[in-house]
Amino acid sequence: MKPCPARCGTGFCGAGGVSHSPACTEGRACRMTAPERILTYIQKTYQPEAVVVYGSFADGSAGAGSDFDALVIAGSRACHDASEIDGVTLDVFVYPAATFCADYDPEDFVQIFDGKILLDRRGTAAQLQKRVLDYLAERPKKSDEELRQALDWCGKMLARTQRDDAEGAYRWHWLLIDSLEIYFDLHGLPYYGPKKALRTMEQTDPEAFSLYSKALNSMNRDALSAWIACLQPGI
Repeated sequence: MKPCPARCGTGFCGAGGVSHSPACTEGRACRMTAPERILTYIQKTYQPEAVVVYGSFADGSAGAGSDFDALVIAGSRACHDASEIDGVTLDVFVYPAATFCADYDPEDFVQIFDGKILLDRRGTAAQLQKRVLDYLAERPKKSDEELRQALDWCGKMLARTQRDDAEGAYRWHWLLIDSLEIYFDLHGLPYYGPKKALRTMEQTDPEAFSLYSKALNSMNRDALSAWIACLQPGI
């Protein structure tokens, strides 16, 4: 079998009866990738009315060990599917359509803000994604006082990392983790988790990315101090 000539760039073309492109007429004749097999499994297992894929398989950054993240609208009860398909672990959340007919908190679904809608029979997924995007656009930014408190916390934590014991090492890693989100708060940017954050920082602020990378990759006090100092002009 030759590969489908109408690849859409996501690896989902023609899988599970869902075609991403009108040009994809070979359907089942396509040589199915792991994502396509997963979508076929979802289609057969849940008979969904909507499927939204997000995370690394949606943005093309999936690697060894990446989970397949998806929101599925189907059935009458919510569940989580962590099956393994072709060596890929699923992280699939299934919700009944009734979930989105009642009042719900868009904060619970922010992960799909840039997801790919692969199936949407009744437009529910598109409406959900729009509500999430509207919510994110309207979410208030941190106040100057909150930002100053965050910087003060970074300074205190930096001082406490100087303890040569387990607590000092713990605070070292704690500071590195939390300071990434603080960086985004200081720059008035939304934080969508470490993977997207690191990619954004690398593209938009390579100097800060270099400092953060050095601090991450070594237990070097000067490197950590340089990274925290980089945050200080943030307000």
